[in-house]
Order: sequence, then C-alpha cells, then structure tokens
Amino acid sequence: MINIYDYTHNMLTEYLLKIGEKKYRANQIFEWLYKKRVKSFEEMTNLSSELINKLKEDFYFSKLELILKQESVDKTVKYLYKLEDGNLIEAVVMSHNYGYSICITSQVGCNMGCKFCASGLLKKVRNLIAGEMLGQVITT
Repeated sequence: MINIYDYTHNMLTEYLLKIGEKKYRANQIFEWLYKKRVKSFEEMTNLSSELINKLKEDFYFSKLELILKQESVDKTVKYLYKLEDGNLIEAVVMSHNYGYSICITSQVGCNMGCKFCASGLLKKVRNLIAGEMLGQVITT
C-alpha cells in the first residue's frame, strides 16, 4: 500500500482515471486531505463508498506519533515524532515578528553534525519519503 500523502495531484489524477473515476475526484480528495485535514477515507463524505473502498485498498494514512512537545520562552516549539518504522525525527516551529516558520526533518539522522540540531547526534539512517515530510507540516 502507498501513503496517500506521497501522491501529487497529478499522480492521484492519473490513478483515478486508471480506475475509471472522473478527473475532478482528485480535487475533492485533495481538499479533504489538505484543507479539511481528515484522518480517514470514511470522512470523505462526497465520495462513493466504492471509491472509498478502492482508496482503502491502495492507500493508507501515514501516522506520526507525538512523543514529546517542548515549548521555549521565545515561543519556539520543538516536536519529537516517532515514525511508523520506530525511528525518531524532530520538527520545530519558530515564531518571528512577521509570522511563523517550520523546520522539518528530511532524514533520519544526519552526517552534518550541526550543534543546534538533535538529528546530527545520529549518523544518517535513511531519507524520509514525501509523505513523512508532509506529515510533519500537517501534524505540527
């Protein structure tokens, strides 16, 4: 099965056309995923039960488990997540006078060894897949 967040809009459109669905269904699904931020296909109430069942056969929703959330006095918030394979990653939300920025992890471990980053404490294990990176933004 494939993490639904690994699919781009074009990839999802191609998939839907291949299984006999209309092109506009990709827009509907993307709205559920990225605007309404649903956590299951069953919540996509404007899709047929047949399409929902097909999506459930071919895709899954990735899950990041929040292990620890730390907030500092400068409003920086650090999140420690556990991936499905048990590896740990961090995401950091920073507050600025113009708004917020987020620093996400793109690898499990890192060979750079930056002093400010806990990822550098481990040697690189693997690169994250798109859905794991996107999951940090959606979850954080």
